[in-house]
Amino acid sequence: MRYTPVFTIEIEHDYFSVSTPELLRIVPTAATAKVLRGAGLIAKFFQNKLYVLVKHLDDTMPLLKLENNFKLQFFLEVIGTDFSSVTNYSTEDPYTTKLYFSNGNSITDGADKEVENILYLNEKLPQFNNVNAYKYNDLVRSGSDTAYECLQKIVAGSGNLNNGTQFRKLEKVSYVSPTTQLVFTGPQKEVLLDVPSTKVEVTYLQYNPSTDAFDKEVKKTTIGPEENPTGDNLDSVLLNFYDDTLHPLEDGIYKITLNTEEKYFYFRLENDWRPYLGLIDIHNNDFAKSYKYRFLKEDGSFYMIAPDNKKIETRNYKIRFAPSQYLLKYVCKSNLVTDITDEDGEITFADLGGNVFQSELPVRMNEKAIDTITVTITGSDALTKTKVPGHRKLSILDDENKYIVSETFLNL
Repeated sequence: MRYTPVFTIEIEHDYFSVSTPELLRIVPTAATAKVLRGAGLIAKFFQNKLYVLVKHLDDTMPLLKLENNFKLQFFLEVIGTDFSSVTNYSTEDPYTTKLYFSNGNSITDGADKEVENILYLNEKLPQFNNVNAYKYNDLVRSGSDTAYECLQKIVAGSGNLNNGTQFRKLEKVSYVSPTTQLVFTGPQKEVLLDVPSTKVEVTYLQYNPSTDAFDKEVKKTTIGPEENPTGDNLDSVLLNFYDDTLHPLEDGIYKITLNTEEKYFYFRLENDWRPYLGLIDIHNNDFAKSYKYRFLKEDGSFYMIAPDNKKIETRNYKIRFAPSQYLLKYVCKSNLVTDITDEDGEITFADLGGNVFQSELPVRMNEKAIDTITVTITGSDALTKTKVPGHRKLSILDDENKYIVSETFLNL
C-alpha cells in the first residue's frame, strides 16, 4: 500500500533563510476531516507543508471515493509565539477579520492568482496607484507583478515606485496582505453605517463563479418607517444570514449593500473558525476554473503527467508571508563611538547625535542575525561583525508605527 500527493499547500515566509517557517500549521475542519476519511484521502502537515495524499490499493490507479463537485476547507493556525513580531501582517480585529485563501479565482478582479507559474492561494498584492496614500510596510505590485515594500509614510499623489527612499523592490512574488482578508460572521452580524440614515435597503449578494462577480442576489430587506417609526437616524444594522423560511444561507462570500455602502463578509454557520488566523478553501467545482488550480478533472479523474500518464500531476499551492522591517537604532552608552557602518554596504547609518545612530532605511528582518556591522571607537580598534542582538523582538513601539523603530544598546 502506498500514497500519492494529490495536492500540497506550502507556507513560505521570507524571514526564514536557514530553517523552515514553523510558525503556522494547516488543519482540516471537522467536516473536511470526515470527507477525507470517507474518500480515501489523508491530510498530513509536516514542518511548513500540508500534504493531501490518496491511497493506492496496489500499483494501479489510486482509490478515490469522492464526487467531483466539492470543496475542502482547512484552518490556518498560528503556533509560533513570535509570528506577529517577524511578519509584515497585522489585523486590528483578529477575532472577526480573517485571512481567506482559495484556489478559486480572485474575488477582486476575477483572475487567477498565479504569478510566474506559482499557484498562490492568497490574493495578489494591490496594484500601485499614485493617487493613493501609503504607510510603512504596505505591500504593492507593479503592472508586471513585481512586489514593492513601502519604506515611509507617503501622502496621496506623491508616491513613486522608482524612488528608492519610498519603496523597496522585491521579487516577482505575491505576499499575504490585507487584500486577502475578509470579515467572518456567523448567522448574525451587527455592522456600522458610514452614513446614518432613517431608511436602509439591505441587499445580500453572493459571489457568482460563472460571472466572477457579486451579482447573485439571494435576499433583500428594507428597514423603513414600519421598522423605524420614530424616524431616528440609524447608525447600525443587524444582518441576518437566513432566508425567508429561516433556513441559513449557503456558506461563502457575500457582498452586502446598505443603501450605497458595500461591505464584504464570509458567512460560515459553524462557530469553529474563531481561534484561527485564516480559512483555506480548496475547490474542485466552478470556483476553480483554471485546470492548473483544479486537482481533479471535470469527469472526476486525476490529472496525469504526460507522456506516460502513469503519475498523478500534483497541484502545489503556496501561501507566502513577507518579513517585518525595522529602522535599526543603536543607542551607545559612550560618546567614543564615532561611526557605525555595514560591511555589506546594504545598510547606511546616520548619526542622530546624542550617541544615537539609526539606519536611513528600514531593514528587512531575517532569522540569521546581521553580523556585518562595524563600530568605530575613538582610541580603540574597530569592532567588526557586531551581531544585532534580540533580532526576533526588536520593536519598541506598540502603535501603528510598531514596525518602524527598534533599539539596540551598545554598552560602549
